[in-house]
Amino acid sequence: MFTQENGMPAVALADKSEHALVPAVVKAFRVLEALADSVEPLGVSELARRLDIGKSTVHGLLTTLAALGMIEAGNGSRRYRIGRGLHLLASRSAGGVDLRALARPKLEALAGTTGQTSFLGIPHRDAVTIVDMVHGPLAMSVSARVGSSIPLLAGAVGKALLAAWPEVRRDAFLAGRELPRFTRRTLTDNQRYRAAVRRADERGFAIDVDEYVDGMRAAAAAIVGPDDEPVGALWVAGFARHIDDAALDEIAKSVAIAAREIGALL
Repeated sequence: MFTQENGMPAVALADKSEHALVPAVVKAFRVLEALADSVEPLGVSELARRLDIGKSTVHGLLTTLAALGMIEAGNGSRRYRIGRGLHLLASRSAGGVDLRALARPKLEALAGTTGQTSFLGIPHRDAVTIVDMVHGPLAMSVSARVGSSIPLLAGAVGKALLAAWPEVRRDAFLAGRELPRFTRRTLTDNQRYRAAVRRADERGFAIDVDEYVDGMRAAAAAIVGPDDEPVGALWVAGFARHIDDAALDEIAKSVAIAAREIGALL
């Protein structure tokens, strides 16, 4: 984890005198951290400025990380973002188990039975990264790039993940926080949002009707690991014209069951 020392990022260690740091490794992780925190892909010059590292060093790190599949350049550009390889490594963090492999059959089943698109995401700080996705049989369906991220508090996914937190942690996180607005139906009132999260906690799933994207409905549930920490989120999303209230409720129940079954496998 990175901390700030004299205004510059540094790796926090309990006793630096007993832990020799390899400079190249530290710089590589700083690059990855910067890319993970950025909404847009970043180029050599921007990363060099942000991290106060020479351009030639940043270029070498980016080239190496890209060759290893940890980062990728979008559409042939020279601006980089976190790549699928790193997301797949992260998906194995639940007790050494490949979460993506465990969840894949459930994603396929959900897409097949609901007709909509199913997603698997991993939370990190204030975002959830999509690590896998399966389209349903509908010709017109919701889609997103594997490796892309959505805000932590986005629609059903955010409510489902916060519902899996202990209430004390949830309250501390939301205390005084200004909630982002994505559409006119987004819950931005703190008390109403808390109530929606409590409701998701009681039901084991959260739903979203036009809260994150206009014209889209979604149902989500957290995948909880052995330590009772949410290690991922499972959700199904589709266009509102394909999902009425009754269908959304049935989809939500199926998502909750699938998330519990994945958690049990962990």
